[in-house]
Amino acid sequence: MQIKRMCLRPAQGIINLLRSIIDFIYPPICMICGDMSDFQPFVCNKCFNKIPKFDATPDSIRYHKGHSVKHVMALYYFDKVLQNIIHHIKYQDSDYMAVFLGKELGKYYKDHPISDCDALIPVPLHSARKRERSYNQSTCLARGIASVWGVDVIKNGLKRQRYTNTQTKLNKDERQKNIKDAFIVRRAECLPARVCIVDDVFTTGATTMEIARILKNAGVKEISILCLATPYHD
Repeated sequence: MQIKRMCLRPAQGIINLLRSIIDFIYPPICMICGDMSDFQPFVCNKCFNKIPKFDATPDSIRYHKGHSVKHVMALYYFDKVLQNIIHHIKYQDSDYMAVFLGKELGKYYKDHPISDCDALIPVPLHSARKRERSYNQSTCLARGIASVWGVDVIKNGLKRQRYTNTQTKLNKDERQKNIKDAFIVRRAECLPARVCIVDDVFTTGATTMEIARILKNAGVKEISILCLATPYHD
């Protein structure tokens, strides 16, 4: 064991040195203000703290009367800044941003009743879309949350069995029709009694509410939903 540690120390020292050299040549720049950042590689502390918090149940929950979800929360407003960050996460190989934001979600809601769950279930991507991105941004968010809450992330509990068109330009009725029966539960007997669904944006809630319905039918007793952001609503 001592030999193993001795071999690892120089390797870690080299990695740290290389990171320092890279940071010196290419200093981390805040993608919001353009200044150097000593907070996160993509955002400075000042700009990050300016992202407006929503911290409530999304207004669009009204589209889902009679639902059985216990808690539905979104931390931030989906403004242009957060839209840009999420675009980087999805399309510019920036999974580390999602993990960091997941940790922020976890810390913020650590003492909230929504954290009283047995496991997190990220909204699954269809296999074709996952191949395009190489990772699932909702899974990265869930990993960050789980590191704070100390719960498991069930990555393969659900399968997106049907490739769906992007929900971005669809209205609420079109979204619900588009996502209907798109998911199946892989092994219902392996699901815990209390789960929290994790997604990036709660717009109309069509996707996460469809997953909640599927999980409820599979026997899950208590379901909550935690999302990074929600848009402004009139």
